[in-house]
Parts: sequence; C-alpha cells; structure tokens
Amino acid sequence: MASAQDRMSTQVIQRDWIPPDERNRALDEDYEAGPIALNDPSAGLDYQPWGLTWDFTTGDFTVTPETTGSPVVVHNAPAVTQCSLAFDQNGHANVAYTSNGLPYLYWYDTSVAGWVTTALQTTAITPTLTLDDKRITQTNASDIILFYNVEQPDGSYSTYRRLQRERFLSEKLYLTNVPKLIYKLGMHFGFRVQIGYSDEIL
Repeated sequence: MASAQDRMSTQVIQRDWIPPDERNRALDEDYEAGPIALNDPSAGLDYQPWGLTWDFTTGDFTVTPETTGSPVVVHNAPAVTQCSLAFDQNGHANVAYTSNGLPYLYWYDTSVAGWVTTALQTTAITPTLTLDDKRITQTNASDIILFYNVEQPDGSYSTYRRLQRERFLSEKLYLTNVPKLIYKLGMHFGFRVQIGYSDEIL
C-alpha cells in the first residue's frame, strides 16, 4: 500500500507478506523479524522471527526469539487487550498496546537516550507497528511506522500514522473508510508496506 518513502502507491500492489508478517495472530500477540539479540543489530534486523506475548497474571510483555536466544521481559502494563512489536535500527524492542482500553506506545527515544511511554489519542484502536524496511542496505533510511484506526462521527473508521523519525509526534490521516481492526502489518515481497484489515478478530 505504501512505499518506504511514506507515500501511497499510485496503484494497489498486493503481494504476500515477508515472513513472519504473513502469520494470522490474535490481537494480544505479535510476530516480527528482528535481530540476533536485543539491542544487537550486528547480524541485521531480519536475522530471526520474534514473538511478543503478554501475561495476564503478571502484566509482563515478553519477546521470544525463535532461532537463538532466550525470552526477555521488555515492559509491563495491566489489562492489555492488543499489542504489536517492532525493532528499531539498534535492535530495541518497541511495543504498541491497548491497556485498560487506552492506547500507548513504549519506545526508545534517541533524543533522551531512554525509554518513553507515549499515550496516544484515547479514541485510537489497534495501534500497530512495523520497521518498514529491514534490509541491511536500508538501515539508514528505514523507519518505524505506527498505524492505528479511529472511529469517525459517521461510524466509519480511518487509519492514521506516525513516524519514528518525527518522534511519533505528528499524526497523519492515511486511509478512510477502512475495516475496524488492523491485524497484519509489514513489508511484502514487492517492498511496499501492506496493512491487513478485518471487521472482527480472526
């Protein structure tokens, strides 16, 4: 749907997602290609798939590598109903999630050299992240994109986006009259970012 240059394609280019973004998932889990270890991009940002889960007994978000390494708790929040994972260019695990019905973004802010929890607009649903281009040749140009949906006064839904390079401060209307939920997000084999929508949890 969109190129890595943050513009819509002039025509719809629908392709298969690059793994693991093709996986169907529940809203309270996510899968994302990532580094060999947290905070270690030395082997690239698509070295292996990682899974993100939330534990309702502890409130812990855990990221688990599928090829090498051990699970790591990266954040904690109560009453989570939806979450999404993306690694930044330095291998930090950033998490978007809905807690107690409100949307948040937990991300590494290089301007303060530390972790920040940003509250998004209260009407945003299914906040979902991806690092748009994980190829090692695109490290300097890549960007984490945050997408989320907002219900409009007429009952329809629109998608908005924020960018890592803008410190997620600037909101842009991206698409109108979309299904309610974002349930897939990532780059496809045509090297465009593609959003998967649904009116209900799959």
